[in-house]
Amino acid sequence: MILRPFAVALAAAVTLGLAVTPAVAEDFYKGKTVTLMVPSSLGASMGLYGRIMSAAFEKYIPGHPNVIVQSRPGAGGLAGTTYAYNVAPADGTYIAMVSSGNVLMPMLRDGVKYDVTKMQWLGTIAVRPSVLWIWHTAPVKTIADVKTKPIILGSNGSGSAMSIWPKMANAVLGTRFQVIEGYKGGSEVNLAAEQGETQGRWTSYSGLTAAKNQWLQKGMVRVLLQFGPKIADQKNVPSIHDLVKGEDLKLVRFMELSEHVGLGLWVRPEVPKDRLEILRNAMVAATHDPAIVADAKAKRAPLEPLTGDEIHKLILAAYTLTPAEQKRLRDIVSTAAKKKNKS
Repeated sequence: MILRPFAVALAAAVTLGLAVTPAVAEDFYKGKTVTLMVPSSLGASMGLYGRIMSAAFEKYIPGHPNVIVQSRPGAGGLAGTTYAYNVAPADGTYIAMVSSGNVLMPMLRDGVKYDVTKMQWLGTIAVRPSVLWIWHTAPVKTIADVKTKPIILGSNGSGSAMSIWPKMANAVLGTRFQVIEGYKGGSEVNLAAEQGETQGRWTSYSGLTAAKNQWLQKGMVRVLLQFGPKIADQKNVPSIHDLVKGEDLKLVRFMELSEHVGLGLWVRPEVPKDRLEILRNAMVAATHDPAIVADAKAKRAPLEPLTGDEIHKLILAAYTLTPAEQKRLRDIVSTAAKKKNKS
């Protein structure tokens, strides 16, 4: 984990109990219940990270409020994100985790009812390089093979990177991924591949190692492609940005914003600044606490944090596509996908 000097100093100050926020604001959280919303089912890696952070926030938010984890799955995370931005309490007692693909949606669709440039970011728990894996029985060995042999992937919804990245690969690499949407969450998508209903999925790499590391170690899955920051122990797997040239490379780089934001936590734009500062300080302290870092690593859920300011700057820099580039992206991600049969 890269430890930035400012973040380390702030973490030390909070850990030692030094005053970094007004006393009145600190008193706000005493006796309160804070909700940490996970926009997915709790059985997969996002739920694991949510549980890690709920305990960490109880330790580091002044007043030590009770912190509960709430699951709001649906539409690839869009349901939870839309609720958190428009309906959830705006007093600082409701923290939302972002489903990484959702940071792209305002650029990709009309009618999205949130603005990622106005969200108040606490920071990210972990940047999340991602991969596209297939089950070991699938009839392909490399990403090049998928240009001639179709592969069926599962997804929890059109707003999820489970759908977006395979569609992007089809457009810029010429692959033939077929996406089936409508699974409740990541654990259900995993089960579909294991049972032969599908042949693989997109996922964050830490999600794979945290939830199904035994599959990786036993060769039950094969990683075909990676996205975002390069993964040290997948050096032989190509990155999509190394396979794309020309104008499409800028689009791929925009899409990789989701991997760099990773498991970002945010609150509504209306949350008072002093409470935002409390939550940001707690986030920095928690993600640099040696005991919490060690516990997360033991659970194969490593912490690779960024600060709220760093995330905000990344988002502002990414949201600079021209209208023509935006149209090209929208044409790609709007490609129709199959829907899961309801059982």
